[in-house]
Amino acid sequence: MSRPVYRFATYRLDVAARELHARGALLDVSPKVFDGLVWLIEHRDRAVGRDELIAAIWGRADVTDAQLSQLMRKLRRTVGDAGEGQAMVRTIPRFGYRWVADTQVVDASDPIAVETPAPTTPARARRSRMTKALVATAALAVLVAAGAAGWWRSHTGTAAAKDVIAVLPVAVDPDADRESAWLRLGLMDRIADDLREAGLRVVPSDNIAAASRNDGTPLLGEQRVESATGAAQFVVASVRHVANGWICRIEWREKGRVRREVEARADDAVEAAHRASLQLLVALGKPTVEPRAGLGDTSAANWLQRIDVAMLDADPALARTLLDTAPASLHSTPAWLLRRADLDLATERMAAAKQGYLELLARVPEIDATTHARALIGLSGPVAQEGDLAGAQQRLGEAIGLLRGQNAPQFLGEALYGRGMFAMVQGDLDRADADFSQARIAFELGGASLQLARLEGQQANLLAARNRHAEALAAWSEAADRFERFGDAGAFVDALGNAATEQLALVQPRAAQATIARAGPWLARLDHPLSAALFRYVGARVQAQNGQLRAAREQFTALRADAATAQIAGMDATLQLELAQLDYDGGDAAAAAREAQAAMAGLLEPGLASPVYARIRNGGWLLLVRALRTAGRDEQAALEVRRFASAAGTDDAGTIYARLIDAEAEWGADRAAGARAYAESLAAARRVGSPAEIVDVVLSYGAALLGAGDVVAATTVAGQAGACAEQDFRCAVLQARLYLALRQPEAFARAIGQVRALAGERVMPADLLAAERRVH
Repeated sequence: MSRPVYRFATYRLDVAARELHARGALLDVSPKVFDGLVWLIEHRDRAVGRDELIAAIWGRADVTDAQLSQLMRKLRRTVGDAGEGQAMVRTIPRFGYRWVADTQVVDASDPIAVETPAPTTPARARRSRMTKALVATAALAVLVAAGAAGWWRSHTGTAAAKDVIAVLPVAVDPDADRESAWLRLGLMDRIADDLREAGLRVVPSDNIAAASRNDGTPLLGEQRVESATGAAQFVVASVRHVANGWICRIEWREKGRVRREVEARADDAVEAAHRASLQLLVALGKPTVEPRAGLGDTSAANWLQRIDVAMLDADPALARTLLDTAPASLHSTPAWLLRRADLDLATERMAAAKQGYLELLARVPEIDATTHARALIGLSGPVAQEGDLAGAQQRLGEAIGLLRGQNAPQFLGEALYGRGMFAMVQGDLDRADADFSQARIAFELGGASLQLARLEGQQANLLAARNRHAEALAAWSEAADRFERFGDAGAFVDALGNAATEQLALVQPRAAQATIARAGPWLARLDHPLSAALFRYVGARVQAQNGQLRAAREQFTALRADAATAQIAGMDATLQLELAQLDYDGGDAAAAAREAQAAMAGLLEPGLASPVYARIRNGGWLLLVRALRTAGRDEQAALEVRRFASAAGTDDAGTIYARLIDAEAEWGADRAAGARAYAESLAAARRVGSPAEIVDVVLSYGAALLGAGDVVAATTVAGQAGACAEQDFRCAVLQARLYLALRQPEAFARAIGQVRALAGERVMPADLLAAERRVH
């Protein structure tokens, strides 16, 4: 009999081969994580103490608890068990860990099955913000932003260096001609490449370029870069033109001190930088590298480098000019073809990009594995835009397979990130989670802080899709801090918008207001109309929930007239719902019904039949039915109830509002039936809803119980909104009414004061005002 292997969930662990597969795909797992996984699984019949686990993994006792905890976090992420559920590894307080996943022992000769996860319900596939376009286009936009932006110099080593190194933009002799300006980033990139190829761990050039570009200064200080990237060591270089060529001087700095210093001379600036970097490597005791093969003569290499620098410097027009005017001998090389296709992708010339990548792939096996993989990554974008998400995922899967054995962790990270994005927008959250977890490891190996921040944002979306809003908020806040350190205004503002959205889901409108205000100084630097429109939308929602009604209405109305808004699928209908809600809250039920009816017609278009819009439609139907009933149009309200029930089906998320609508209709005629409907709605909200959706049910149910004089039951229900009364006006109103019913004058006085503090432009409820006069 051949050796045994272990199967659990969608994973297959072969101990002897030291391989871990997920759904048939081989995962990259660090040796210590693998050893820890094996030890826990092989001793799954009992709890394993921390000391025992440390000895099994490290073979010694001088390992701190913090090191073990960090390794266990990585282990959990590797097997998709990074959350609170502890479905694989359970923490035993003050002792250690135990493997608890259902595990089978099978024969190693069994084929590696590609397992298909259980279908994901649409309710679990929603994202934390309005999508920027149709699902495929949104996924493509994210892939382009994360992948094409880091296309050219990301083959970062996986060396075991303890510290990350940042190569700063090179200081160029001010007396040099203007044609030499490109050397600032070009030489930085060349020096970084030389250090990577010697096995050092270097921050990707696009990260440094982004920090430099967003900082608004040609040169960056070490403190600024350390804050953005976490680098602890720095390479600071300068180059100057002299009578007989160029001189490049490099300093290796650590903790504010110059540790090494070298200088080299050559006829060409790039060659001078290369020679200086080789001298630095010798001084550091590192192996030196030979000039890269396949680039041709120095002028050809310089031409390609200048194209790269134009993209590093966010100047696609210059990159296009350099591509078009490059020497004819370059036009047939894989390096030139890849750059042309990547530029087409970055500038959204999708047909041209697709043709370019296919032309490059036609030259397999002539091209190397990394170039092959990069072409597949790029091709996935146009394929996705055509609506073939499965085809896009297939290309990325092929790229991942090619990159597994290559020294290119950032490209591997981008491929995993892209495949995870496509899985997420299709509702396969488990697949997305697994890919994102692996992408994180790859980006960490590559020292790619900027890509890690983008990844954190998508992982926050996953958390929100699973209704883990507090964790999603923490992830978005961390991503926002990273983007702020990079000075990336667009990404920073977008992260704040997502963080504010999570705060609204957590019923924290005041905190959301502070988050939105934090973006104020950065808004003028936004250069992406779609991002600006989305942020304005979230800002208007925050204004509305904080009682700034006039400002919110003006913003929603202005957004409907904004050309950028028209590009966002479903946005106009969503804005109509927001205006309808303002009308309803202001007492104009007839206007609210008209607006909501028009909005629902838009949201029910086939193109918006995505889970992304499920919660928007659910809330819209609730508003429409309430407005129709308040306006006295009961027959039409009943028709909308039937339509909603049919559309909601067995979807848990739809059940929240479908049963809430039923409860509000049945309460007056059949109290018992109404109570059952309320209970079912509340149970569904607790199961799959956000805190905001739970509060929606509690507010209605609590008010109904108070209206019926059932103070005991009302206390149990309304008490669930008490924690939100400090920030949310509606919850504060319910709490005041509860204290009034309980005949607690002091508590009522405090509660009515909180209602006033949160009211803003909202009208104080007449019953509370009358009660306040009676109490005093």
